[in-house]
Amino acid sequence: MNHTLNFTAAALVALLAAPASAHDIVLQPIRDGVAVRYGHAQDWQPVQPDKLIELQLFRTATDLPQDAQPALKPTGNEYLLTLAEGAAKPLLVAARYDNGLWSRVPVAGGGTPVARNTTRFMLPDATLVTNNLKFAKGLVGSADDAGVYKRVLGHLLELVPQRNPAALKAGELLEVLVLLRGKPLAGAGVEVSNLVDKLPEEQIRRWTTDARGIARVELHPRGVNTLAVDVDVPNDGSLGEASRTVGADKFVLIATYTFNR
Repeated sequence: MNHTLNFTAAALVALLAAPASAHDIVLQPIRDGVAVRYGHAQDWQPVQPDKLIELQLFRTATDLPQDAQPALKPTGNEYLLTLAEGAAKPLLVAARYDNGLWSRVPVAGGGTPVARNTTRFMLPDATLVTNNLKFAKGLVGSADDAGVYKRVLGHLLELVPQRNPAALKAGELLEVLVLLRGKPLAGAGVEVSNLVDKLPEEQIRRWTTDARGIARVELHPRGVNTLAVDVDVPNDGSLGEASRTVGADKFVLIATYTFNR
């Protein structure tokens, strides 16, 4: 049975990938824990703690989440979550980040519109208002993780590897499920970054999800791998009735999933 959401033609066009300048929340496993980063390769911005509305730890495929925000420590633009066990024991870290409402405002003389972090109430001439929501997962540890790597958390947009990335052999593709509001999303593009190299938009390779919401993705053979997917959804109630109360024309959703090989 195909559970892909039904979109209007305009929404299908909006599923095209966002520009490479779009900023992500990334949970990067490091030696003693996890680094919480905001931005993308060669353009890391300060993490704003008031926008990081949730940071949770999951140690098994079925345990209750543990609130990790009180343990965060700032360091430069990033925040660090130090784990008592370091990176030895497998676990999944997950975050939600609300980057707020952004209004696109026309410029006199027909110049490029500017973006302002406010509502149409404040800027009634805005031609577009978006609500920008970010989601992230970070997999800490090795292949011996009892399935925590593929735990579904209920994020609006979510990446779910179908095999443990640490268990893949060299050259094997990783099947990744993309969920939008809990349902498989067809036609979405999944990309992979090493968080170091920044590619021009036209050079970014994306693997497209099939009717089951699955993309078969080629990974970097060593080091950091960050999977990312972005989706634009019109504010038409398809994300739930409560979404209609948000003063936005559309939602810009980005999800990442980071692990080391």
